[in-house]
Amino acid sequence: PSRIIPEMDMSEEEEVADKGGVFARLSFSSDEDDDKTVATAAATTPIFSHNDLFAAVEESILSCQPVVDFFYHPNNQIENAKNAANTMTIRQRRDAICDTVKSPKFNKARARRLFAGLTPLLRKVAEEESYIPTDNDEDDDDEGNSTIQELEAMVMESTQCIMFLRCCAFLVEAYLDGILAKQQTSRRSSQQQKIDIIDETFSVAEMLHDLLFPLQFCSSVKIIKEVMATQSAILSMCEKWWHGNFEDREQMVTQLIPLLLVKSLEDTAQKNDIKRLCSIREAIDLLDFEDESILTLKMHLLRTIGNPLFLQSVEGRKFITHLFLVDASLVVDLHRAVRVQIVGSKKIVLNAYAEIYYNAWKASTDIKEDDDDNNEGMGTIQTSIEENALQDFMFQVIHAANPSTAKSVRTVLDKFYLHKKSPHVEAMLHRMFGPLLWRALSASNSRIRQQASVVLVDTFPLGGWAEVCVKRSVKALMSLMGDDVPDVRVAGSRAAAMILSLFWVKVPRADTRTLLNQIIVMHAFDSNSSTVRAAAVNVITTLLQEETTHDVLRPLLAPIVNVIHDKTEKVRLAVVNMLLSIKKIRGMKYYHVVPANHLLARLAEEGRGRNNPRGNVAASLSNLLSNSFFPTGSKKAMTDIINRTMRRLTNSPGAAVIFYKNASSQLSVNSISRLIAALMKCLCFFVVEEKKKNCEDASNISLLLPEGEAIEYKGSGLSSTAMMATIAESVSILWESIEAQLKDSQNENAKQMLMEEFSGNVLTEVYCHFETKFENDNLEDSKLVDCLRACIAILNCAGKVDESKISGLRAHIIGKLSNKSSDMPAERRIAILIPKLALLCAWGMTEDVARYLASSISRIFAGDTDERVNGSFTLNVLGSSRKSLPRSVKKKVAADEAVPLPNLDIDVCLGILGHILKGSYPASALARESILKSETAFNTIVSALQTAKRAAEQMIKPRIGEDADMSPTMIRHIGISIECYGRLLIHKEAMKGEIPMKLTPEAKSLMNWVTNTIVPALAKLASQDNDFSRFISYVCPISSAIAGKNRISSPIVGNPGDTSFVSGRGSLNIFEDTSKFVSPRAAAITVMSSVLCTVAEWSLLRYVGDSFVSDQISKWCKLLECSDTSVRKALLPWLFHIAITSLENEGDSALLEEVLLSMKNADPSKAEVEIIVYAVATVMSLRDERILKAAISTIVNVTRIIIVEAEENESEIDLPLPFLDKAGSCMRKVIESVLSEKQSSVLLAQCLIDEPKASSVRECLLKELHLHSPKTDALDEILSKWVAENTTNDTAAPVDDDKENKSDNQNDSEPIAA
Repeated sequence: PSRIIPEMDMSEEEEVADKGGVFARLSFSSDEDDDKTVATAAATTPIFSHNDLFAAVEESILSCQPVVDFFYHPNNQIENAKNAANTMTIRQRRDAICDTVKSPKFNKARARRLFAGLTPLLRKVAEEESYIPTDNDEDDDDEGNSTIQELEAMVMESTQCIMFLRCCAFLVEAYLDGILAKQQTSRRSSQQQKIDIIDETFSVAEMLHDLLFPLQFCSSVKIIKEVMATQSAILSMCEKWWHGNFEDREQMVTQLIPLLLVKSLEDTAQKNDIKRLCSIREAIDLLDFEDESILTLKMHLLRTIGNPLFLQSVEGRKFITHLFLVDASLVVDLHRAVRVQIVGSKKIVLNAYAEIYYNAWKASTDIKEDDDDNNEGMGTIQTSIEENALQDFMFQVIHAANPSTAKSVRTVLDKFYLHKKSPHVEAMLHRMFGPLLWRALSASNSRIRQQASVVLVDTFPLGGWAEVCVKRSVKALMSLMGDDVPDVRVAGSRAAAMILSLFWVKVPRADTRTLLNQIIVMHAFDSNSSTVRAAAVNVITTLLQEETTHDVLRPLLAPIVNVIHDKTEKVRLAVVNMLLSIKKIRGMKYYHVVPANHLLARLAEEGRGRNNPRGNVAASLSNLLSNSFFPTGSKKAMTDIINRTMRRLTNSPGAAVIFYKNASSQLSVNSISRLIAALMKCLCFFVVEEKKKNCEDASNISLLLPEGEAIEYKGSGLSSTAMMATIAESVSILWESIEAQLKDSQNENAKQMLMEEFSGNVLTEVYCHFETKFENDNLEDSKLVDCLRACIAILNCAGKVDESKISGLRAHIIGKLSNKSSDMPAERRIAILIPKLALLCAWGMTEDVARYLASSISRIFAGDTDERVNGSFTLNVLGSSRKSLPRSVKKKVAADEAVPLPNLDIDVCLGILGHILKGSYPASALARESILKSETAFNTIVSALQTAKRAAEQMIKPRIGEDADMSPTMIRHIGISIECYGRLLIHKEAMKGEIPMKLTPEAKSLMNWVTNTIVPALAKLASQDNDFSRFISYVCPISSAIAGKNRISSPIVGNPGDTSFVSGRGSLNIFEDTSKFVSPRAAAITVMSSVLCTVAEWSLLRYVGDSFVSDQISKWCKLLECSDTSVRKALLPWLFHIAITSLENEGDSALLEEVLLSMKNADPSKAEVEIIVYAVATVMSLRDERILKAAISTIVNVTRIIIVEAEENESEIDLPLPFLDKAGSCMRKVIESVLSEKQSSVLLAQCLIDEPKASSVRECLLKELHLHSPKTDALDEILSKWVAENTTNDTAAPVDDDKENKSDNQNDSEPIAA
């Protein structure tokens, strides 16, 4: 065999982790001068004779120079005489010398002569340590340092000695190669037989081996490269001795193993270093691990466990595997090192450990069976691996406190699970898991039972396929699926599914049906846990993946039909995913499991309430029903698609709308574009039919339907207004779903097709049709809503088309805005104006719209009540379009006329602004976004709204005579305007996208204005008696700046009951209409409520704690100390709202304490009591225990402050009041609300039990808890501690008597534990 490791050039010294030890520095390198050439005289490659070598060795009796010169510095006179024209490198010369030793003619006699000649000088170099250069600083007695020549001489001498050692290693290795070549040629020895070697060679090799460690001390920079090359040569010689199986080879590894090990652990180690170490791994068996001197080497061996290079390479894993087979005591240390690495390791590392453990256990088993001589020793190692390593893993995989740790350990054991069909592995698993698994399946800790269920699947069938073993496993599964803990039931059903899917044929049919009935009948309808229900459906999906289960499962899936309507989203999603899996199975139909009518009803329901119409359930259902709404295939004509679409829109309009919202994920852009065009033609067709039925002129729309493209609708009867509105909404939704994709160049054809279909006057004519119907006073409310839906949808589509391509729509809209004589109710006018203004914003007229709204607001607060047209504000009818106008508009305006717009009624204007801020539907949200993006439009509206502040300042001034009262309508307008102003500031700040959101300087200015102007005025006016509480509702009308999507019944209009005229509500804001006159106090409180509403909205957006806000709120809380119930009733809800939000977001209870202390002397009215009770209930409903404890602690602290003040002011002759009466009426209601809930009572008891025992408030509150709180085990345990504290006091007996009386009066309460 050739040399194992090629020599490597290294430029600098390498270090290892064992600082200060024998392994402190290790370097490997080749000859530095390998590339240099030496002149020789031969015309051909010279072959040296053994006599030349002997001559050089015999000359080296006293000096190393002859041998070194023979290898590295040839005698040029002799060489030139022999070979005059040849040059060769030092490596070639060295190989030629070694070839002389490898030659078959180099017999034992010549070998004895060679190595006997090297031995004296080698021994002398070793004993005198001539290879180590002398340090100048060691001789302190010298008068001066050595000269440079002397230093160079010493370095030269050390270098020659080191090079001599290297030459000796080369010669020994060459001789070993020659012997191996002879053995291979003669084939006289087997692999197991050791090769004899002469003593002289062994003596030289042994001395060289013993110099490996001492060479580490040759740290001089000048000779470090020579030292590294020499070390490399000696190591190569030792490896050759070991791999050649020469006699006494164990003597050559004592220093070889540590050096190769340390080298492989360095940061610069390579896979080749791992291979070298792995190739001599059997030599580690020779080490005595009971000896204390092996501790350093043992620590280095343990470091290989966590070394990535060892785990990534095959040889590294083999080496670590062999370490497990070396010594039984080493197994324990190795396993501890692995346990440290397992936590948090990647899967590739865990798989490496799995391979190591499995191969180590398997090797110990194989060796035990094959080698009778080592049977006892290897049996000890196998026992150690099983008991100290594997069983520890098996215990951890069941009992680990951290589920991630259990999962990691399970990955390590997966290798054994994969081979469990092997009799030896199966017996081992049964032997090791047997004492653990069955006990863990019935453990009291639910997590242990849950993790044991996973092990039950991995080891099934534990103990073999005997009937007893299978029955025991099935019984354990049934116990898990009937567990009280939902997570354990889920784990049980998953375990049953995995076992059945893997062993469906082998598990007895009776046991299979028992498990399936438990899953489908019990778990799928578990009323206590949605997680169990979802897991049951997922389990069925897992079983359906096995073809052998279909015949049994098909008749059992009928009850699943009702689970599709589960109230929990993840359960519904699991059912839909199951149906998608069934859809791929040949021979099973998903609509046989859940009928189509249920699926359509579920899809429609996903768009209502709190469900997300674009959520996972809706998207998956759309995918499931995609062929029902839009069949694909070459044979499907557009007529068939239209007819099916019309049937769906007729029979299931809600489901169709939700499908179209998710169509972009199911259909291509071209398919959706074709569907949009087809639906628009259908809409035009139905409009024409309706016009013909009503004897109206339909010629303009008929021109949009070419003769060759007539719609062949096979539905029953003509279209209703509701269906046409649904078609219009579907067109708008489909277009919106692909709007972003249409911007890509690859979809340019689809975009161009839509532009062509919607250009011209098609949108104008269709819109005018529905708008005319909407303006009809005789139309019933449902049809009015349908017409509004259609109008909004059409205008949404118009906003996606260039204005210049639509004929007459802009002129028509501006003409309608200029119509002053409209008798339409304000609510209906608001509803129809918003989409028009949104369209104008989409067409780039945002600033005009803002001025239009601002002029109406400024006019009312400036005192100008004249309803004349504001001639200074005009809009161009045509804009950039010069096409003909519709007939209805031609008679009103000329082609180039600029139309003056009248001022809007203030109620209509503020209603429109409220809808825009709320984002009631896409049109209003679009208008809001346009206004916020335009600085000019935003500033215009803000300036108009700020005029309400000046109006409010005028109204709160004291008045006399006829001016003492004022219109409540004006107060309502001021309140709405200030609220809109604050919300507009919030929306503007929210556009920055910074969460948490900071309070803007304008909002702070608004709060300062309230503090400095409104609060002082209100304090002076608080003595007046006007009751204006009927003006104020505590419902916030305008949406959050960062709120979720509105839960609306119609995808375009929204919920009519919330925003439209059909609800019968007179206003969209917090103020009710009234015709009575009120005082300036009403105006002040109205402004306060509006600003508080804005602050409350801002506080919901998880703001950063701001001391400015806290200071302002604290000043506003002082108003609660007045005796005016109207003031308190108006401000208390908002103050509680802000205080609770601060508590929830920041954990700060300072504002809550401020509000409660401000109410300490108040006698709350019935309405105020309801507000207080509701606020406390809101606080107690928070889930964060830390926040609840802070709130409870605040309540206790406020109670203590009030009680201490009451006791200080109490005179001696006054009769003592009950504890709750001392706390005041407000705190009495707060404490009673806390005592009425179980959780809050326990938290209050926990807070009190930790307080000083001498506190009278503590004792009184504990008594109240004992008397009035609902009894629970946790509360009884705390009260028992309190009773134990008072057993030595006189107060203990009354407490027990009270307990008896209480238990007599309340038979359903539980006794205290004490």
